[in-house]
Amino acid sequence: MLIRAIETNFYKNKLEGRTLNFAAAKNTSNPYMQESVGENIKDALQVLGDKKLELIIHNASAPSLLSKDVGVGSLYSESSRDLLVPFLTKYGFSGIQVDPEGMRPAHDASPYVSNSFVYNPLIIDLDDLTVPANGALLDKNVYKSIVRLNPSKGKDNGDYEHARDSFDLALTNVWKNFKAKKANPDLITDPVEQIAIEQLSEEFDEYLAENSAMLEPYAIYSVLSDKFNNDYYKNWPSEFANLYNPRNNDLINSIKSQHQDEIDRFMFIDMLAKNAREKGLLEYSEAGIKTEGDNPVAFSNQEVWAHQNAFLKDYKMGCPPDNTNPQGQAWGFAVLNPQLLFAPDGSLGVSGQFLYNKCKKLAHDNQGGIRIDHIVGLIDPYVYKNSPVEPTAGRLFSSEHNPDLRKFAIPRGRHDSIERFSAILEKIVIPACKDAGLTKDDIICENLGSMPDYAWGVLNRLGLGGMIVTQYHNGMSASHKDTIMLGSHDTPPFKTYVDNLYGPYGKDEFNHALWPAVENSLPRNASHNEKQAKFDKYRFDMNRHKPEDNKHAFTQMKFTELFTSPAQRVQIFWADLLGSDKRYNSPGTTTGNWTLRLSSDFEKQFDPSMLIQSISDALKAQDAKTVKENQQLIDALDKKAQEAREQNGNKLNING
Repeated sequence: MLIRAIETNFYKNKLEGRTLNFAAAKNTSNPYMQESVGENIKDALQVLGDKKLELIIHNASAPSLLSKDVGVGSLYSESSRDLLVPFLTKYGFSGIQVDPEGMRPAHDASPYVSNSFVYNPLIIDLDDLTVPANGALLDKNVYKSIVRLNPSKGKDNGDYEHARDSFDLALTNVWKNFKAKKANPDLITDPVEQIAIEQLSEEFDEYLAENSAMLEPYAIYSVLSDKFNNDYYKNWPSEFANLYNPRNNDLINSIKSQHQDEIDRFMFIDMLAKNAREKGLLEYSEAGIKTEGDNPVAFSNQEVWAHQNAFLKDYKMGCPPDNTNPQGQAWGFAVLNPQLLFAPDGSLGVSGQFLYNKCKKLAHDNQGGIRIDHIVGLIDPYVYKNSPVEPTAGRLFSSEHNPDLRKFAIPRGRHDSIERFSAILEKIVIPACKDAGLTKDDIICENLGSMPDYAWGVLNRLGLGGMIVTQYHNGMSASHKDTIMLGSHDTPPFKTYVDNLYGPYGKDEFNHALWPAVENSLPRNASHNEKQAKFDKYRFDMNRHKPEDNKHAFTQMKFTELFTSPAQRVQIFWADLLGSDKRYNSPGTTTGNWTLRLSSDFEKQFDPSMLIQSISDALKAQDAKTVKENQQLIDALDKKAQEAREQNGNKLNING
């Protein structure tokens, strides 16, 4: 297609021009001084075991130029292409861990209750829709009003409600204009716009042919949500609440005949979101960056409504009570019917096929890998009817003594119990990822929180990696297949963790955490005296250091630990990279979450010295032969870290 080819070449040329700006001044005495810091970092990561460096960032947190700020970010917008892609390239990142990118409920900003089969309309770049090359589908004045009226413009917190309402208005305008231009192409005076509308019409026909059967229930759900002014199907009249349980073809056809325009609009918007995503992915790919998707353990109300026979009727998924949360967590998530995961002949049953389709789509969309949210929720989910603390609650596959759950249980004493606990991952999730082009090494298992011993046994048996969060675990406990991070989107900011260690908890807690940080930042063969000397230099001592010096030193060592650890995949949550103390999500709370985002000038807030120095220090912690062979690379990184410290007014130099 002509327009798409022109766009593709334009973005390739734009990227190549950008990349040239990253080159450092020539220095013939050291070949590494000729490279950009990003190239130095990539060289160092290869020496350290071909490690991957990835940023954890959700779509809503992506930055926007002030003139394009609609209330939430999109990783696939022009703003992200202009601001985020060069930043990632500049500092050697090869991937981004994104959020679940499906359509969300109208009044819930959480990406973890989204529909995995329908794209989130908020990832669409509205500005792109105003230009002739994309059909000039959105009136420019409508777009400008959305930006002008955004109450969060220029702030580091987005406004989900403004964005949701604004996108609904804008996309209604887009659909109206598309229909009018498609019906009257002769009235279009701009030839570029005319070609774009022609192509969009053809593409939409193809999209309907390929996707309408899958999207139909979700489009009808949207229609019925508007009809009953309620987006929860259990509040609808029975015949509509059970429209697909079993499928009522007469009523479905009646709805379609009355609401075909709304259904077509729904599918057209899904196509636009998919197109926006693919356009953004092109530039990430050209920059050597891949996305890792996120497979939520929850299923959306739309998915459950359209596939009720795949789920248990009475049970919900949550978290069991523990010392930190004696009431447990009542998530209210639907639970796949375990008796329909597999047919008697071993093939996939209704529930198993649905889960397979979900995993395959998400893996296909994200060729950098896939994060499996709450992995124990697939291995052995904790289920309840009314409350997580009620006697009938328990783990679905391991509650052989629970009268309510006994029929689902896999006896613990059986010789093959670990193998049978492995079935969902081994026979559904892994094959779905493989069929989408991924390997087991591309699967990240979110294993934070309480995990039964046999759940760990499943991961070990299948060779799957988990997540090592260094706020809670020693990085050296990681294996090659694990993913290591300072914190995730659910944990307190790393800065808050360090402040708490040094502050309310006192010197004992800080020094207890400091010792392994010292060990993990030094060569493996470092003597006890060398470790003790570094520990004594930076331990809690008000007479020796200012508090900020101690905390900076500790943080520097914890960054280094990310790269000295055996884990091959290193992920850093964006707020931790910037040293922010603002929290993105507090599990168990319902307000103030999911809105924190990068400002348009976020790079000015970033001191890269800690990242650069930590990678240099990780090289210094290798064996003597590796250090000697890479001394010039180490010198180059040290020099660039020092330059960054001077530029950012950071006088403290912690290395080695």
